[in-house]
Amino acid sequence: MAHMGKGLAWLNGEEIGRYWLRTSSVHDECVHECDYRGKFIPNKCSTGCGEPTQRWYHVPRSWFKQSGNILVIFEEKGGDPTKIRFSRRVITGVCAHVSEDHPSFDLESFQKVGNENPKNKATVQLKCPITTRISAVKFASFGTPTGMCGSYAKGDCHNPNSVSLVEKVCLNKNECAIELTEENFNLGLCPSATKKLAVEVVCS
Repeated sequence: MAHMGKGLAWLNGEEIGRYWLRTSSVHDECVHECDYRGKFIPNKCSTGCGEPTQRWYHVPRSWFKQSGNILVIFEEKGGDPTKIRFSRRVITGVCAHVSEDHPSFDLESFQKVGNENPKNKATVQLKCPITTRISAVKFASFGTPTGMCGSYAKGDCHNPNSVSLVEKVCLNKNECAIELTEENFNLGLCPSATKKLAVEVVCS
């Protein structure tokens, strides 16, 4: 989006996102290197003035059709959409997470006597690109993990068996699913916290 001004983009009816240029007040001085020493003033370290807020936008492969793809750009400031390019990226890993407060998670249904197969189960689903398999579990934690895909970290609450369980279910498979059930995890762990399962695996 480096050659665009301000606007919104869609691919085949799916919203890619907004874009705009960083602007700087005439009273602000845009700097190449930030130095916070000395008196504090708002916007003391303005950088990248006049540059786009983002150069790259992630467009899921599933949004593309075999042919007849339509990219719609609503440009407000006279950018040049002919300079927009698509670049393919090879996926080497995938992430997924699900929380106890997910609509499909119903703890009572798991606790009912004789109800071993409730209809709705909160599930983490992982799928590698075609011709690749899950070769390693980079991260797995049931509890209160923090961060996002690529930067997950264990929280104060963590089930130590998380990685071994995911490895058992997923290693050497193209896709797998891990259910949030009492059989797989200690659902009573850290009762005061809303727990979730976060997983990142390597595809190769």
